[in-house]
Amino acid sequence: MLKKTVLILILFPTCIFATNPIPKDGISGNFDLGMSFTKNTESTFQFNNLFLIKYQLGKSSFSLGNNIAFINKSGEEEILNKGLQNFKYALNSKKLNLNLTLDHMYDISRSIKNRYGSGLGIAYNFTDEDNKKIGFGISALREKEIPLEGDYKIQNRMSGNFDFMIKINKNVTISTKNLYQPNIKQSGDFRWKTNVSFRVNLSPHFLLSINSTFNYDSFPEQGIPESDYQLINSISYTF
Repeated sequence: MLKKTVLILILFPTCIFATNPIPKDGISGNFDLGMSFTKNTESTFQFNNLFLIKYQLGKSSFSLGNNIAFINKSGEEEILNKGLQNFKYALNSKKLNLNLTLDHMYDISRSIKNRYGSGLGIAYNFTDEDNKKIGFGISALREKEIPLEGDYKIQNRMSGNFDFMIKINKNVTISTKNLYQPNIKQSGDFRWKTNVSFRVNLSPHFLLSINSTFNYDSFPEQGIPESDYQLINSISYTF
């Protein structure tokens, strides 16, 4: 029974994040511009742009995101780039959410030419108040990764996440997202990602956002460090 359940989930892999109770119908989103600092084998500076649009219709929500960065490594003239494009459909209830996602990623700094993924998962909101949110999600992922050199590989992973948000006051919000993704077939192969975000409301539509992200991959491409750290400061426009 367990094997059948895992196989069904693998057909529709996803990354799940806890969502809010069913909001009003309509379109919303944000547009961010920022600068960041990355430290692994070398120091790098990067320009970051994020665009996210959401559409709510009853219990269903659709979102489309594009996150890109242009990187300048210290001592080199070459400009690297990384990006993530993501589509997500969610069927929401007050506590339980079902999500289907499709995504595309590339990261030249980690020797990833393209990574295509899809998935299905479920998330549960322990608490979803205006000033505090706690959620947990679990899902199955299927990926096709094409490195800069060598053959492509197809992987099946499980994914678990724990998300927390608290509003210190009406203008200041702190949130954290933690993601763990083990390889189903290969013991010791896993990814870990932790993001901490500090957001300050400047006006009804503008935010100051400070984001720090730690990434760990136990089996990176040859010559790539297992971990890296990013710090991104940006101005966000919401609608």
